[in-house]
Amino acid sequence: MKKTLSLTLLAIVLVASLGLVPVAFADDTSADINAKGIGKLVANGDGIAVLYGKGTMELSGNGTLVIKDNAGDAKIEVTGYGVKKEFPDGWIQYSGMHGTASVKGTSIRVVISGVDINLTAKGRGGAILWGHGTYDINGKTSQWGANTFSKPLTIAPAE
Repeated sequence: MKKTLSLTLLAIVLVASLGLVPVAFADDTSADINAKGIGKLVANGDGIAVLYGKGTMELSGNGTLVIKDNAGDAKIEVTGYGVKKEFPDGWIQYSGMHGTASVKGTSIRVVISGVDINLTAKGRGGAILWGHGTYDINGKTSQWGANTFSKPLTIAPAE
C-alpha cells in the first residue's frame, strides 16, 4: 500500500509537470527508459509509465491512471477504477485503478503509476519508464530498472 501511495504521489507531480512543460520529457535523462519513434512497445512492471503520441494504448495495472486527449478525438475505455476526476486543463484521473484501459487517438498522453503494470502501445510517439520490469520494442526485449541507464532508445528511425 505504501509503495502504491508513493508512486501515486509521484504520478500526480509528474502530471502537473506534464501540463506545464510537456516537451521536456523527450530529453529526460533521469528515466530508466526513454524511447520515441514509430512501432510497438510492450512493457510489464512496477513504477511509472508515460506514453504520448498517436496510436493505440492498451493498459492494465493497480494504481492511478491519468489521460489527456490533446486533439479531442480519443476513444477512451477504462474499467475497474475507484474514482474518476476530470480537471479543467483536460486531464482525466482514474484513482484506485484495478483494471484495464484502452486509449486510441491522434494526440494522447497517458500516465500510469502503480504495480503490475502491463501495457502495449502501437503507433508514433514516445514512452518513458521509471521503476523496474521488462519491455519489448519492435521485437527487442530488455529490462528497465535500477540497473538500467536512461539512454534514449529508438523505436524506429525518425521520418
